[in-house]
Amino acid sequence: MQSSTMDTGNTLKSPKGVYKINKIVGKGGYGEVYLTDYTAKNTSNSEQVALKKIDLHEMEKKKCKKEECKKEVKVMKEISKSSTNQHIVKYLDSFIRKAYTGGLFSCIAGMKSPNHENLYIAMDYCSHGDLSNKIKANVGSGTQFDPEIIYDYIYQIADGINELHVKYKIAHRDLKPANILIAWENGKEVLKISDFGLVKVIESLSRIQSHSKWCGTEFYMSPEQRDSIKCRFTVVDIWAIGIIFYELCIAPKRLDNDEMDDIREKVKNDQRDTTWLNKMIAKDPNKRMSAERVHNEARSKSYFYRLQNGVSKSRAIYTVAA
Repeated sequence: MQSSTMDTGNTLKSPKGVYKINKIVGKGGYGEVYLTDYTAKNTSNSEQVALKKIDLHEMEKKKCKKEECKKEVKVMKEISKSSTNQHIVKYLDSFIRKAYTGGLFSCIAGMKSPNHENLYIAMDYCSHGDLSNKIKANVGSGTQFDPEIIYDYIYQIADGINELHVKYKIAHRDLKPANILIAWENGKEVLKISDFGLVKVIESLSRIQSHSKWCGTEFYMSPEQRDSIKCRFTVVDIWAIGIIFYELCIAPKRLDNDEMDDIREKVKNDQRDTTWLNKMIAKDPNKRMSAERVHNEARSKSYFYRLQNGVSKSRAIYTVAA
């Protein structure tokens, strides 16, 4: 039986170089994410990168498809070839290895072996965790997010999503705080969209399509995803941005199932008002803002709050989420 986690000091080789395990930084249903020191072939200098390990055998047991993993690698690789957008996590490398009792042995190959294989995806290391942990920290400490920070976060998220929608014709379909990583670059927080296992390539931003299966994380699912309603797939990402925005606004109050049920019911019955939030979670998906518009408006609002140092921040937070 293979070990569930790797230990500090373990090394893994890929065709591009060597990864030395530093520590585990995250854990999910199908594996873990590790901080590693990566040394490329024919070099002596190392750099810190994140290494995502996916247990393919565990996925098979839970009747999940390896194709989703392959798709994640393919999409990340394609985007990283041409994108300079700092709000999308960068792909660096991927490889497969077999795992046996007594250690890991190299098996840099295709995905043909049925059991005991792990897929590894190397990507940017984001030292400040993810947005989910950031929100939990504020809830735990009873701290509000400043309006300037809220709008700056939404601007960054929308900037990455707009790039996916417009340049790559991709809908993410599983946008949530846990899939938004936070790096520290040039003295500020930089949010990066990650986890591309459920992305959908679309032929046109205006094309109406059906959802072939239940996909995404229920808490952040749009009504179209939940009820398998035909729509332009990009609108489901805008809904998710709206829910993330609301979650940031109400902190330190926790967004729970009762709150989400209330939001969905009000949207369903057209009881929401015309605040900025409702331009993202409009009942009619065709009335939701584009990612570009969210990006532009959030940037201007963040700049406004930056200038208004004397504004009552608690009043501003509840106004934007009303």
